[in-house]
Amino acid sequence: RDSSSSLRFNCLPTYHIHRQFRHHPSISFKMAEQKQSECASLRMVYFPFSARGGPLRLAAAYGGIKLEERNIGFEEQAKEKAEGKRRWAGIPELFILDKDGKETGNIGQSNACLRYIGKLAGLYPSTPYEAALCDEVCDSVEDISSAALKIALGAKDAEDKKAQGTEFCKEAEAKYTLRYWMDKFLCRIDENAKRGNKNGLFVGDSLTIADLKFTQIEFYLIQIIPGAEAVLKEEKYKPLMNVINSVKTNDKLKAFLDEWEKRDNVKAAFEGLKKAGIIVN
Repeated sequence: RDSSSSLRFNCLPTYHIHRQFRHHPSISFKMAEQKQSECASLRMVYFPFSARGGPLRLAAAYGGIKLEERNIGFEEQAKEKAEGKRRWAGIPELFILDKDGKETGNIGQSNACLRYIGKLAGLYPSTPYEAALCDEVCDSVEDISSAALKIALGAKDAEDKKAQGTEFCKEAEAKYTLRYWMDKFLCRIDENAKRGNKNGLFVGDSLTIADLKFTQIEFYLIQIIPGAEAVLKEEKYKPLMNVINSVKTNDKLKAFLDEWEKRDNVKAAFEGLKKAGIIVN
């Protein structure tokens, strides 16, 4: 259902961050070599912008997996949450559909959803160690996304947001600033290179969910935190922006992103976020 007409961006959402990872025990799929017509489709409930839903869309597009969307607005999310309709608290939420479109299970928590789609799409390593390396990148993206949201949604006004953004982005030895986290991500890329992988990615030499998840920082940092874009454009952090570019220019993903960005409800959502002062860049 296209619910773009119900979007309301004048009041800000309440975000709740959870890390539980749970699989539905009754769900069984073959891996990515299945064609789209041979595997069940999926339905995602999320806002019609990127953020935490972005990596899920990318994973499905990469694997040729049909992903329906039920896009809702902030007010509708708050209402459904109050009515106990959320599996945990926030969205995205993923529903597994059989060949007749009947729901057979559902999953909450963005990283759990991403792992699930990643396994179907061939984007999640089969070895436990490499899988864990992907997991730590995904979890760390959530850490910095949460920190960014506290600034974007917790500031008293635009001036306070700018001041907090400046503090978050400044050169400092303090932990948990933007540069602290970006330096950690650089270390992960460097470690991957030392393992003999030369494509500048986080794990191995081909795209994984870790790389797709990292694109989430475009929304949570570049678009909503004053000053973050300038930091990430510094030469030091070029390897991180190269990861994002590798995802966005991938043959399987570029056409999807071009089409998705042109959707009317997506454009309306981003415009609403700008008017609400959430998006600043």
